[in-house]
Amino acid sequence: MKVLAVVFSARKEGNCSKLATYCLDRFREYGSEVEIIKASQLDIRSCNHCNYECFANKECPIKDDIPDIYKKCENADIVIFAIPTYGAHLSSMYFAFAERSQAIFKSFDHYTKSFLKKINFIIVGNLSAGGDMALHEALYSFANLGFWPEVLLFPSREYGKNSIKGDLIEVPEVKKRLDEFVKMLVKNAERRRSTSVKSK
Repeated sequence: MKVLAVVFSARKEGNCSKLATYCLDRFREYGSEVEIIKASQLDIRSCNHCNYECFANKECPIKDDIPDIYKKCENADIVIFAIPTYGAHLSSMYFAFAERSQAIFKSFDHYTKSFLKKINFIIVGNLSAGGDMALHEALYSFANLGFWPEVLLFPSREYGKNSIKGDLIEVPEVKKRLDEFVKMLVKNAERRRSTSVKSK
């Protein structure tokens, strides 16, 4: 089983990175092949300066690392997006990545089967700063699809931590929730695989 974590944080070793890394360590214990991508270290550009080539089935004129990230997502069995919240919203880096999906997938069916059904979220954001609203932003793409991703919301303040220090992973309850999260993702992936085999 291949597991990919994509961290959409500007900080190399902040809470998002540490929580994602902890999950990947647990997946290794299940014998999974794991990889982490830190989006801040890549060239990620939003939709801009184009003539809607993607709507005309033409190649996207923007040349950056986004197609490679989507390809890795397609090749994985489980994908985790770790996203911080800024000003009550998900990071703009994540939005730039998400909006470019229209240039990658040629049909909604392809988008759903090869991408959305694998996605899960770890959101880091305090409730008083709109962390719950940011979580709902992450779920918009799944409305009316008949399935939902697994999602964890970690408000640093609720655990007595300062979000700037990146030390959420030191909290035992946080590790416990991540352990259960990983177990659920493994179970879900095995169920998808079993369903896929039966349908062939």
